Amino acid sequence: MQINFLDPATYDAGMWDRFRWCRENDPLYWDEASGLFVATTHADITYISKNSQLFCSAEGTRPGMPTKLSIIDMDEPRHGQLRGLINKGFSPRMVGKLEEYFRRMTIEAIESVADKGHCDFVADISVPLPLQLIAELIGIEKSDRDTFHRWSDEMMFGEGKWDDAEAMAVAGNAFAEYVEYLQKVFEDRRANPKEDLVSLLLSAKDEGLLGDSRDLASSDIAAKLGSEEAADMATDELLMFMVALLVAGNETTRNAISGGMSALIENPGERQKLIDNPDLIPLAADELIRYVSPVISFARTATQDTELRGKAIAKGQKVLMVYPSANRDEAVFDAPDTLKLDRSPNPHLAFGIGNHFCLGANLARMEVRVVVEEVLRRMPDIEYAAGPPSMHPHGLVRAYTSMPINYGTARAA
Repeated sequence: MQINFLDPATYDAGMWDRFRWCRENDPLYWDEASGLFVATTHADITYISKNSQLFCSAEGTRPGMPTKLSIIDMDEPRHGQLRGLINKGFSPRMVGKLEEYFRRMTIEAIESVADKGHCDFVADISVPLPLQLIAELIGIEKSDRDTFHRWSDEMMFGEGKWDDAEAMAVAGNAFAEYVEYLQKVFEDRRANPKEDLVSLLLSAKDEGLLGDSRDLASSDIAAKLGSEEAADMATDELLMFMVALLVAGNETTRNAISGGMSALIENPGERQKLIDNPDLIPLAADELIRYVSPVISFARTATQDTELRGKAIAKGQKVLMVYPSANRDEAVFDAPDTLKLDRSPNPHLAFGIGNHFCLGANLARMEVRVVVEEVLRRMPDIEYAAGPPSMHPHGLVRAYTSMPINYGTARAA
């Protein structure tokens, strides 16, 4: 079987069969079209992720991408230093405040469509909710959040299209507009510091703890993004973390919520378990995230000649780790293609593993849990209005674009 793992079209409805074929026949697959190895098993992805000295992140985790994704594309010790700083911005008190805010926004989103008996779940619920949470975290004014949504989508539009001048222009313009807006946020935080992540990072920047990633080839970045000014912005650690926060905190969670609700619609027996026993929902949230696996892949680069599964990997070669495949690995999960909301233990890799384990994992779990709790409480009879959801082929995330649903008039809050 010939598979191009960097082609977004690979990740259509047939991807599960392709992944299964690889796990069974060629688990460390050589992708000739993309010039990289592809790891598809839970064991191999765990091994690669936990051996960061042998398989590094600093050479780029998105093959061909002209810029670095902040902390995602760092190795130790710099990765650990920045991670420790960011963790201070996710204190239990802050996460608790964010949950209160997120639940209030979820109830308001449901209330806005409650009497209709139908809505587009993606457009009306799963897109705005994570967006609002990240906007709150960053300090985006409510009046600017539609623009914030556009920036996120347009930056994601450039994923995998690094040699497409039009796509890169769209992404580069969105990046520049977002950065310009952030300057206003930074000015406000300097004048009125708060107990939040942005104030913490801005203080670190002003103290010299966050600088420039000058290891990047600025001329290459300028060629892709269109200007030397954009290249300079793309090397600023604070700005690039803010980009990563927008994309990682918004795009991935919205698709976990969309895919999770789709799974509950398609598995009414499992959904009824949660309606009858809401105490299962925290456990179910992890299973929904495993089942959907919203993040598709990240890469690592071999730092020396090595060998895996009897195959020689030369220094400098990349290995693409395909997380949805690992999360359906028969060697780890019983009936992996079946949704089991009480699955325990559940060692899925949807958040990665090792030193790059997702910083926002607890926030994402909280968001999925709260949406499931409130939707099943208010709309227990949810069903598709026009068949399965529409999806846009994408190489980084499972991108749900539309999911019309019907339900009886939503129950009172």
